[in-house]
Amino acid sequence: MPHREHYLFVCINRRDDANPRGSCAQKGSEIIAAKLKGALKAKGVARTVRACTASCLDMCESGVSIVQEPEHVVYGHVTVDDVDEIVDAAMLGQVVERLVVARGGSTP
Repeated sequence: MPHREHYLFVCINRRDDANPRGSCAQKGSEIIAAKLKGALKAKGVARTVRACTASCLDMCESGVSIVQEPEHVVYGHVTVDDVDEIVDAAMLGQVVERLVVARGGSTP
């Protein structure tokens, strides 16, 4: 498998519905992950940017969470409407600042 320039790790963790922390899957992350993969393919950048599903990223309080590497940022409160903007930024090695909830292990 070739190494990609950028990775988007989408939390698809699912907790019990009664868990007070909730989970990204309950908030629509599985659909977002699929849309990201489709958008990367449609824009012809799936060989340089990879969307991967991940287990818990420990950012439950931030809604649907995505880690973008190697930029070391965590996006929070991501919706399907953000997918194209995230893909466009990742393919340029840029960051969608309005979605950043943590950077390099710290909060902004």
